[in-house]
Amino acid sequence: MAKTKTRPDNNDPAWVLAEHLVKFTNVSLGRKLRPSRALYDAVTEALDAGYTQDDLRVAFWSAVGLPNHWIRRALREDLSPEVLLRFKGGTNPKSGVPAKRWLDELVARADETNPVLIGQTLSRLPQQMRDCEREFLTKVGMSFDEE
Repeated sequence: MAKTKTRPDNNDPAWVLAEHLVKFTNVSLGRKLRPSRALYDAVTEALDAGYTQDDLRVAFWSAVGLPNHWIRRALREDLSPEVLLRFKGGTNPKSGVPAKRWLDELVARADETNPVLIGQTLSRLPQQMRDCEREFLTKVGMSFDEE
């Protein structure tokens, strides 16, 4: 897929999802990011490859809800959110090992998330977003303990 050269339409579902994922990252991890074309491209490629919007959202919830996982700390500091949507193979040019498919791993590990961490993240979200995310978490079966 070719890289996006111009900003997508505001009503494009992939752009709306990218904006949502950035807002989630900013609020839950204290970042100050804007939606980027790189994130939009990652969202579009994942959707085109057969992943659902729910899969992409679950990956972000897993990233903040897996206890003692380095990816949450890295996201809080400087890791670009589109890395979570990596699903293609390839080889790491430095180590020679296969590149990690974070989207697959994070979706598969959703049941390993800590309900307390998920609940704490949920409580940091603005009320309107909190209601939407609570409904989403219930729909996908992710446990959470609200304070």
